[in-house]
Amino acid sequence: MEIGNQAVSRRQLLRGASILGMGAGLTGLLAACGIAAEEGSTGGTAKSGGTLTLAIDGTSAVNDPAFYTTLGDWMVVDCICRGLTFISYDSVEPSPDLAESWTVSEDGLVYTFKLRQGVTFHDGTTFTSADVIASYDRQFNDKNATLPEGSSRPLRSVGQNLKEMTAPDPNTFVMTLLKPDRTLLGRLSDIGARIISKAALEKHGKDIGKNLVGTGPFKFASATSGQNVTLTAFDGFRLGKPPIDRLVLQQVTDPSTIVSSLLSGDVSATQFTPYSSLGQLQSDESVTVYDTPKSFDAFVMMDVRRIPELEVRKAINLAIDRQALIAQAFFGAAVLPDGYTIPPGQDAHDPSLADLSKTDVEEAKRLIQAAGATGRTVRMMAASDSWHPKAAQIIAQNLTDIGLKVETDSVDPAAYFNRLLAPDDKFHDLMIWERNGYYPDADDMIGSLARPSGVYGDFVSGFNTLEGSEAYNDKLFEAKNITDTAARKARYSEIQREWAEKYMTLSMLVNAANPVVSGANVKNMNWKALGSHRTYMENASV
Repeated sequence: MEIGNQAVSRRQLLRGASILGMGAGLTGLLAACGIAAEEGSTGGTAKSGGTLTLAIDGTSAVNDPAFYTTLGDWMVVDCICRGLTFISYDSVEPSPDLAESWTVSEDGLVYTFKLRQGVTFHDGTTFTSADVIASYDRQFNDKNATLPEGSSRPLRSVGQNLKEMTAPDPNTFVMTLLKPDRTLLGRLSDIGARIISKAALEKHGKDIGKNLVGTGPFKFASATSGQNVTLTAFDGFRLGKPPIDRLVLQQVTDPSTIVSSLLSGDVSATQFTPYSSLGQLQSDESVTVYDTPKSFDAFVMMDVRRIPELEVRKAINLAIDRQALIAQAFFGAAVLPDGYTIPPGQDAHDPSLADLSKTDVEEAKRLIQAAGATGRTVRMMAASDSWHPKAAQIIAQNLTDIGLKVETDSVDPAAYFNRLLAPDDKFHDLMIWERNGYYPDADDMIGSLARPSGVYGDFVSGFNTLEGSEAYNDKLFEAKNITDTAARKARYSEIQREWAEKYMTLSMLVNAANPVVSGANVKNMNWKALGSHRTYMENASV
């Protein structure tokens, strides 16, 4: 329904009617507008109150846009803080959030953001351009005093292209780039670009992750490492107080517990549903299983400092039985990675790249023998949750079958990311991991994985030590700025093929879905976003 050229949701109508004293007869109004009353609602009134519990992979109780430990910790950041732009996942186009609007100079270098006025942080301070400067400086400046040790700073690649950022007045923020970047608005919707209260940063410094203050729909209440994080609805959220009173993100690592908790109602929703239980859950009326897009890359990263021969890395790629992974690790909730690192559904997905992920055991054996690597021991690590342990088991057998010896290590999810960042780790030869696009664009997939100055290209794989790797910074930057969709896709395909054939630091396993399941009583949850680990619960009710 549109009123005054603005789309109005059923919940907004209900709230507005309550304020204006229009409760009587509202159901008839909604029916006339073609909007059905929610199932289970009484007298046309939307449900409110209660606690929604999300099962997460883990929590270190440190929730900081510049510091990554677990997906659960970043999900908390997503709930507490908002950014200048927003991507809903119903659309992949960035829309205004804390920025009311923006203009871009003709040369594509100067972005001027008009900030929303009257937005309040959870600590009572008013949102201004000073908060944006303070939040971004800790992403761009490795000497920022509020950064905790080990900060990953996911927005730092934006900072590498930043000439300056200024705040001409409290309601205006300006970014001046060195080179045009058409993905900037999308990147500013990412978790790393979320805005923190400057006052809170000054008060808590490096401990901001234990005391995070944003403008989002939920505010921090309490956290216990290895257990849970509790958030409460923020009355002052600019889009209105969320229907639920509390949001609890509960660490649940045992797959059977996730399933039993979903069925009992102890867990309201999760995207960490064990793949083996999807069939059971689909037949149970007490839960809803969503058709989550296959949006993430599952892969093996190879450290070229440990496995220097290209032939051996190619052999490892050829040895992997991806059909077995689909059947046994993902129980059918995955597909072959025919577009290499770009999953189905994205504009740059190209099935002509399917041969980069083919299985050819005999050729793999030949390459191992030619490299003189028969009998060599390789070490592999994987997180101990979800699909990772079964994938490690299958891949270890695949590599044994081509003549390698394999030692494996299963790692607690809360500790795994730090292990990936430690090249001296004993098990750093091969690392089973995944890439979820925090904004849905090829630049957040291949653009992150193949960039030599990024986490994957530097700490994880050592790609940046190989001859010619530095050129990929420019190649990827050029590709993301191509405006024509077909030409952009073609350029990304060229880059992926060259990167795989020349270096093979990453062996794609599958493209998979993060299977979202909720209790049948959960309504208006943004499950499309949750399928990419983005956590927008401001409209959800239980």
